[in-house]
Amino acid sequence: MSISLAHEGLPPGVTHFNLADLIEKIATGTCREEYLSATAVRVLKHYLLGCRSSDFERGKICGVWEQPQTTAQTLRISTKVLHNAEAELERGGFIERTHVPHARRTGQRRDGVIVSLAGISLRPLIDGYGRWKARLEAMELHERAAASLRHEVVMLGREIRATQAAALIEEAERILPRGRVSRISSVEKLGALKAMLEALLVQPEVLSGGTISSHRTEEIFAPDILVKDSSKNRKRVTGVDQSDEVSPAMAVGLASADYRSLLPSDRAPGWPDIVDASAIACRWHNVSQPAWAEACERLGRERAALCVLVIDRNARLPRDHRYRARLGRKCLSGLLRNASSLLPMIKAAKGYPEGSLPDRQFETEVSAPRTGHSFAGACLSALAKLSGEVQP
Repeated sequence: MSISLAHEGLPPGVTHFNLADLIEKIATGTCREEYLSATAVRVLKHYLLGCRSSDFERGKICGVWEQPQTTAQTLRISTKVLHNAEAELERGGFIERTHVPHARRTGQRRDGVIVSLAGISLRPLIDGYGRWKARLEAMELHERAAASLRHEVVMLGREIRATQAAALIEEAERILPRGRVSRISSVEKLGALKAMLEALLVQPEVLSGGTISSHRTEEIFAPDILVKDSSKNRKRVTGVDQSDEVSPAMAVGLASADYRSLLPSDRAPGWPDIVDASAIACRWHNVSQPAWAEACERLGRERAALCVLVIDRNARLPRDHRYRARLGRKCLSGLLRNASSLLPMIKAAKGYPEGSLPDRQFETEVSAPRTGHSFAGACLSALAKLSGEVQP
């Protein structure tokens, strides 16, 4: 038996099946140098599972000498692809080729034990078990760190939106468009995003003066209010009565039970929570991500969220109901074009079907395309009228 090819064996309780699963888990690696292609993993598992259990015992030789053409045919790949995969595994320290290049692979067993091998030796793979195990633990730590950073970035985004400062929200949107971090796996990039968002919250111009947002969300209502309360900075508020504002509580009151299950139960939901819930509810009504993004861009995140909330509630009306939202994406597109349909939809959502309310001609002022008024005005007008009608 060749002493140089003998290995130290696997730890007690570890089988070659466990080793194959471990290799599959660490294939992605923590960096480009550790990455293993899917073909390389298939080839290595084929070699592993082609060995006998006794070959993995301490002091024995473990390997295969199957001809490349046979292996390639079994795996349904070309011999060139197979040789490339073996070269990748050799560079990664998983195998070693003990045969002369381009020569026939040979081996011999005696009493079930390999005594000579001129082929693919799995000694580096077996002896490196501790290294592969440590790599897996490092990958798990990396993923936990990335998950923690993703959560912190998301919470920072919510904190920035909660400030109601339009300038901060716009800058945060520029740093991280749409607030998506699920596809970012780099800890370094996530850390940089976190640092930039944290810097936004302590900007001296926001803390010392300039423009800050009003106590109401800028997405639904009000323009930003200047800090200095001088006569030159005062503006006369026109349009709807500010006391009839669309609050998160009013919006939640319209929501379905399924929608409310997406909102926090340990505190009063805010507009950031409603935006996040609507993004999930879009999937229930076949509203695509591009359509949701367009609605957020044209209306603002909170206005778009209110539309989805009403659509979700009205999708649960009886099948023959006039205002039943049959196709969520078409309803959202309709609300983008004309907000005048919002009031009857809210009436239906609140359980007041057409005809049970006093006969009234809806005013065209709530339609943004016709009068130039904002969607915020339509929301305020619709909910103001509704609240006036349902009061005893």
